[in-house]
Amino acid sequence: MFERIAANVALHKTAYQSSNYGGAVAARSVDGDLDNYSCTQMASTTPWWAVDLGSPMDVETVTVVNTWNRHYGQFGRFGPE
Repeated sequence: MFERIAANVALHKTAYQSSNYGGAVAARSVDGDLDNYSCTQMASTTPWWAVDLGSPMDVETVTVVNTWNRHYGQFGRFGPE
């Protein structure tokens, strides 16, 4: 039996993305500040973002927050790999 833990397991972990747009580097998306955001180059046709959780774990829920005031609606299809 597994214990359920409602926690941000990505907080302050190492994040990566396919490219950087300005200063919006991947680390900003896991710093806990919802006013920060990461962004890949807009011209990229295959952008990606990843976080190293440090060890294998079962994850039941993933929450992605789109900064509504910046590029609203530009999420494409995404999912875990």
